[in-house]
Amino acid sequence: MNKKWVFFVFIAIPGLLVLLSLGVWQTKRLAWKESLLENINYNLSSEPAFLSNSVKKSEHNYKMVKVKGALEPRSIFILTPVKGSGAGFRVISPFKLVDGGKILIDRGVIKEKDKSFLKTSGQQSLVKGYLSWPNETDYFTPEPNFTRNIWFSRDLEKMANFLETQPILVVLTENRLDPTIKMQDPTNDIPNNHLQYAITWFMMAILWFGMSVYFVYKKD
Repeated sequence: MNKKWVFFVFIAIPGLLVLLSLGVWQTKRLAWKESLLENINYNLSSEPAFLSNSVKKSEHNYKMVKVKGALEPRSIFILTPVKGSGAGFRVISPFKLVDGGKILIDRGVIKEKDKSFLKTSGQQSLVKGYLSWPNETDYFTPEPNFTRNIWFSRDLEKMANFLETQPILVVLTENRLDPTIKMQDPTNDIPNNHLQYAITWFMMAILWFGMSVYFVYKKD
């Protein structure tokens, strides 16, 4: 077997198959991601049901729920940008349910200047929102400033431990603290670049095949 066929059989074809398989894999990931986003949008647009006693992230993430109880005065303030207003704070407060249990409520975002004027009502109320299990902390996230009560990310476990609640978070969709501040679509945090990746791998496969053919003919 001459050198050009050795190259074609052991380098060109395996390389082409690898690139094609990566492209196919990304198309499958694209279908999975689109199904996931479709399911999230369905959950967010569905009629809220009363919060059950056993909720799981794998089954109930972004599910619309309603809960009855009262907000407690302690809150966590998470530093966040506010478009057109500089810095602001996302407010997370404990919510005591009618059965005595406690969960967390994401009450929305306020402007930085409004932090010291925040008031929390202890009256019974019915709130609506979607379930979320955020963990936005990474290696570069600073530890919370407990003295000034300023946090830099949402970490459900850490927030629940600090406020002594169950690790359940309901993000309000109604009666947010400052309705003038537009809330970001939660699906914006879920990247979907698989089509771009698939096209890239298929283009590389075409390029690889063309270069391989050129190399073989050049050897003649």
